Amino acid sequence: MLTSSTPGPLLSVKSGSSNMIQDERSYRITFLGLIAWVSICLLIAGWGQLETSQVRILSFAGLFGLIAAVGLAEALRSESSLKFAKLMASSTTDPLTGVGNRRCLDTEIERRIAQLRRQGTTVSLLMIDVDHFKQLNDEFGHLAGDAVLRNLAKLLDKTLRDTDLLTRFGGEEFVAVLPGTDLHQARLAGERIRHAIECSRVSFNGSELGVTISVGVTEALTNDSPETFLNRADQALYEAKSAGRNCCYFRIKEEKGTRNIVDPSLNEPVLV
Repeated sequence: MLTSSTPGPLLSVKSGSSNMIQDERSYRITFLGLIAWVSICLLIAGWGQLETSQVRILSFAGLFGLIAAVGLAEALRSESSLKFAKLMASSTTDPLTGVGNRRCLDTEIERRIAQLRRQGTTVSLLMIDVDHFKQLNDEFGHLAGDAVLRNLAKLLDKTLRDTDLLTRFGGEEFVAVLPGTDLHQARLAGERIRHAIECSRVSFNGSELGVTISVGVTEALTNDSPETFLNRADQALYEAKSAGRNCCYFRIKEEKGTRNIVDPSLNEPVLV
C-alpha cells in the first residue's frame, strides 16, 4: 500500500509554470522601463526651460509618466507575489480533492519529527484507505469514484481539528498528520472518522453511494525517520484490511523497540 514519492513530475510542472510567469514579468518590466526612459527624456528636455507652455506640457508629461511607472511597478510586484503564492499552493495541493498532496505530507512529517526530537511534542498518523474502491469504480464508473473521494476529503477535513493536516497519499488512500496527539487520542480520532464515513452517503446520478474505510494508526518515536513512521502506519492499515476492513488498527513498539507489536486491547471497537 505504501507508494514512493514522485517529486520529478511536480518539479517539472512547477518549473514550467515558473518560466511562464518569469517571461510575462520580463515583458512587463521592459514596458515599464520604456515608459520610465521616455518620461526621463521628457523631463530633461523641459528642465530649466519652463518659459513656454509646450515645454511645461513636456515636463508635466514626463513627471506623470514617472509616477505612472512607479505605480505600475508596485502593481506588478503585488501581482507577481500573488501568482507565486498560488503557484506554491498548487504544488502542494491535490487537484481532485483540494487537500494536501504527497509533497505536502513529506514536508509536514519531517517538520513534526524534528519538533518531536527538539521539544518532545507527540505526533501521530492516520493512514486511511477506502474499502472496495475498485469495485465501486467498476460498478458506477470513475466519475462516481471521484465524487466519493471529494466527499470523503470534505468529511475527513471537517471531522479533523484545524491543527491537523489531511493529505491524499495516492489513489484512494489519505494520510492525516495529528500533531500533539498520542496513540490513545489518535485511535479515538480514527474511530470517530471511521464511524462518520460509514454513516455518510454520496448522491450520484440518482444513486446513494456509501463506502467504509480502514484506518491504520501509529505514534511517532524519537528514533523514527519519515519512512519508518509511514511504514508503521501502512502496516497497521494492512492489518486493518486483513481483519475484515471497516475498522481501525494500531501499531506500537515494545519498550525495548526490538520489534513491532499490535496491542490487542486497542483494536477493540471504540464507541465515540
